[in-house]
Amino acid sequence: MISGILLAAGESSRMRGAFKPLLKWGKRTVIGECVYQMRNSQLAEIFVVLGHREMEIRQSLAGAGVQYAINEEYQRGMLTSIKTGLAQLSPNEDAALIALVDQPMVTKEIINALIDAFNAGDKGIALPTYQGRHGHPIIVAAKYFDDIMQLDENSPEGLREFIAKHRNDTLEVPVDAPAVIEDIDLPEDYDRLSKRVEPIYEFHKWRP
Repeated sequence: MISGILLAAGESSRMRGAFKPLLKWGKRTVIGECVYQMRNSQLAEIFVVLGHREMEIRQSLAGAGVQYAINEEYQRGMLTSIKTGLAQLSPNEDAALIALVDQPMVTKEIINALIDAFNAGDKGIALPTYQGRHGHPIIVAAKYFDDIMQLDENSPEGLREFIAKHRNDTLEVPVDAPAVIEDIDLPEDYDRLSKRVEPIYEFHKWRP
């Protein structure tokens, strides 16, 4: 069983006043799209890690069928959110998929491809690549959960350093989509990436 952890606790400090999770994305919000894609994938459960503006996000996701993990120390960095999410998982989990809220472009097809590759392989970590570049989301086997919980939260590298140390146990999964290496970091990123969404929604007539 593989469950998903969606990291959405941060302050969007580089967005110059805009709050990433609640920005419009097609007919949903950015976080609404992330949850929609994860919920329609092969993931068993979805845990959304919240911190900054927790109640607003909860209200926006009412009825979405997700569980919440509250990171009281979200200002200390992403690793604290990863640990908060992992702490909520069942002992029966085989692995966790860790996703970023600023990547609403990641589709259920990408998530499923990553899950299928992980399940078919014998590696403890799986990550997508696009044109040779490592991206997100990543899958981490349960055997590594305790190790991640012990990582130094003051390290600037965080999980990246952990993955680098386990490169021999890492499966690279090539995908034909730049979504895995793109994220909404700055307002310019949001403007550029969100413009791709409206025509897709119109063509497919997707519902919120």
